[in-house]
Amino acid sequence: MRYFRLPSLSRDVWRVIAVNAAMTSLFAFVSIFVNLYWWNQGTPIFQVSLFNLASTLALFGAYWIGTYVLSQRDIRTVMVLSTVGAGMTFVILALSGAGGRLVYTVAVGGLFGATQGFFWAANNASMYTVLPADQYADYFSALTVIGQAVSVVVPVVTGAAVAAWGFHRSFLAMLLVVAAAFGFAIQLPHQGFDEAVFRRWHVREVVRKPGTAWVLLVVFFAGLINQFVTLFSLVYLFTISTRVTVVTALNLASALVLLAALTTYRRLRLTQDAWIVLGSFSLAIAFGLALAIRQGLWAIAVVFLLRVGGLWVSGASGRQRYRVVMQGDVAWRTRFGLWMEVPFVVSRTVVLTGSLWVRHLGDPVFLILMGVTMVALGGLPWATRRAVRAYDEGIEWSSKATS
Repeated sequence: MRYFRLPSLSRDVWRVIAVNAAMTSLFAFVSIFVNLYWWNQGTPIFQVSLFNLASTLALFGAYWIGTYVLSQRDIRTVMVLSTVGAGMTFVILALSGAGGRLVYTVAVGGLFGATQGFFWAANNASMYTVLPADQYADYFSALTVIGQAVSVVVPVVTGAAVAAWGFHRSFLAMLLVVAAAFGFAIQLPHQGFDEAVFRRWHVREVVRKPGTAWVLLVVFFAGLINQFVTLFSLVYLFTISTRVTVVTALNLASALVLLAALTTYRRLRLTQDAWIVLGSFSLAIAFGLALAIRQGLWAIAVVFLLRVGGLWVSGASGRQRYRVVMQGDVAWRTRFGLWMEVPFVVSRTVVLTGSLWVRHLGDPVFLILMGVTMVALGGLPWATRRAVRAYDEGIEWSSKATS
């Protein structure tokens, strides 16, 4: 135990981390077992796509509303709203048996999306209002460890619960996690933004900094790739089996594969462009196998390749655009974060709307979505390089002007 030492963080920061852990666990459960619940309601790809489309649109709206509330109130208020939304989501899921009705699917998806939108607005703001700059490294280290633990533990524990109790009782059991999140949320500090976020928030004002306009295109390409990989790796997994025990085992194996891929990404000293190429190659192989093979061990390999490729592409692209996003002050970063949500929601909506017409993997609509994703894979490194180059040139010009 002497080799294990918790980071030296304030009590308020640990409360933010605790809320983050609880809410991340809820999100992981929903991404697997609530989607499996929709899959079992009939017209499976349509149900899963509709739920996620409603969630995406609600997340976008709630993120903007949550940021506005932050500018008027504090992170405690917005985070409490998120936990209340989570509670309502699981209560409705547990008490209603009308899983196949479209209105019901949209309503639950909208509630869950609002939960996520409020959470991310408050969570992102906490980095600027609660966390001192010199504690960023310890904070993100703690979040990384928690994220890895959640990815391994939550599918096993919640999968066992669903297998033993069924979906509806498991939804009620998740209210215990919601209660824990609420308990930590109401202890968060009453801190908001010192400057009005919605002052000079027009997009033309926000993208004046070097490289920022290109970042919006990067986010659009990344959103297309991320949503296609996320949705269809899940759909492909459910075509392998819908038994809860099998889905749980496959998700656990997938989590362990992703941990290995993440470790490889951190330890190998390759350029970020090289990782994008490797990730794109992994996705291309997965796409080919998905069209050729629909069962057996190769089908499991498709799921693994999709998720590993998506991890490498999103991780490498995110690290490259990080410098551009972090160049301004807190208020500017918050405004720019709002505008980054626009191309992200548009790209996700494109994929999810198209997937409503997918009847089986390999049909014409699926092939079109796959083709769009391949185009985005080609455009992502190009747009990322343009963003970084514009940022570097802007910083160099600024340095010369002030010298």
